[in-house]
Amino acid sequence: MTPPEAPVIFDLPLHPLVVHAVVVLVPLAALLLVLAICVPRLRAVCGPLGVILAVAGAISAVVADQSGSILTEYVGTPEEHIRWGLPTVFSSSAMALSSLLWFFLRGRRLPRLLFGALTILGGIAAVTFTILAGHSGAEAVWGGLS
Repeated sequence: MTPPEAPVIFDLPLHPLVVHAVVVLVPLAALLLVLAICVPRLRAVCGPLGVILAVAGAISAVVADQSGSILTEYVGTPEEHIRWGLPTVFSSSAMALSSLLWFFLRGRRLPRLLFGALTILGGIAAVTFTILAGHSGAEAVWGGLS
C-alpha cells in the first residue's frame, strides 16, 4: 500500500511549517489569557485576542498532528516526538474551549471563575506539551548533527 501523499506548501512539507504556528500561537495565547483573566484592566484587549489565538493554536495543533502522521510514512516514526503530539492537541484544545466559555460567560461570576481557572491550567499544560513536542521534534531532526 502506498502512503498518502504528504501535504506540501511551496514544495515544503506542511508539518514543519505548521508546527511553527503552534509554537508561537499556543504560548502567546496562554500569556494573553492569563493576563486577561488575572488583570481586569487588560481584559478588554487581551481577552478577545487570547481567545482567537487559542482557537488558532488548537487548530494548528490538529493540523500539525495530522500532517505529522502522514509525514511519518516518509521519514520514519520519531517515538519521543509522537508521544508529546497528542497531549499538545488535547491541552491546546482544552485551553481554547475553556477560554471560549470563559469569554462568553461574562455575566455569570461562578462559571466565569471556574472557566478562568480551567483556561489557566489548560494554558500551562498546553505550553508544557508544546515545549516537549517541539524539543523532541527538533531533536529528531537535528539531534544527529554536531
